[in-house]
Amino acid sequence: MKIAAFLPELLRHLFKKPATVDYPFKKLEVPKDFRGTPYLNTEMCIVCRACERDCPAEAIEIASVNEAEKRFRMVIHNDRCVHCAQCVDSCPTTPKAMHMDRLFEIADDDRHKMKKDWIYVRAVLKPKAAAPAPQAAGPTA
Repeated sequence: MKIAAFLPELLRHLFKKPATVDYPFKKLEVPKDFRGTPYLNTEMCIVCRACERDCPAEAIEIASVNEAEKRFRMVIHNDRCVHCAQCVDSCPTTPKAMHMDRLFEIADDDRHKMKKDWIYVRAVLKPKAAAPAPQAAGPTA
């Protein structure tokens, strides 16, 4: 092969901006709708187990630690998680007890280090106060 055949292509790309990012030295911007790793807001969790039931990868485990104290343990296995956010969609609390963070650099050399573990007391959410009933207007004479 002759080098002269590659010379025009080389000169054309010599002054162009690179198409790649110098990762990991330059950090990438995470897209707005990025689904990272699921995590739990323990103050909001009512232990309905909807997240555990609806997880397609079976990456969420909820177990009772002490039934009398209403203490529970939730484990999220990030080595199994497919980051679909079904656990967030299934959560019935408002605001949501399950969230997706924006972390994307979660690789590790041991899959057991990728577990997130929470021990918490079940939240008791107060019902929203109902609006006062309108007063019936009395007869006017």
